[in-house]
Amino acid sequence: MRSILFLIDSLLNLFNILLFVHVLLSWIRPSSNKWTVLLNRIVEPVLNPIRNFLYKNVPGLMQTFDWSPVACWLLISLVRQLISPLRYF
Repeated sequence: MRSILFLIDSLLNLFNILLFVHVLLSWIRPSSNKWTVLLNRIVEPVLNPIRNFLYKNVPGLMQTFDWSPVACWLLISLVRQLISPLRYF
């Protein structure tokens, strides 16, 4: 059980890093290459449902800034906090 929770925690941590790189790259707009395409294929399937939820349920929020990465970080942080105590049983 510990190893599964450790794996989940590690994958969430890795996804946090990938999400951070994705946000940074979205600001500097590099040319498309195989790494940016791979990063988009990993991150966007998670961000799109969050983006759609925020767009539909929080009017006006999504018009100037994409808040989906922030919401994703908050959700990941919540999940990591929930599984953290379970890792020590």
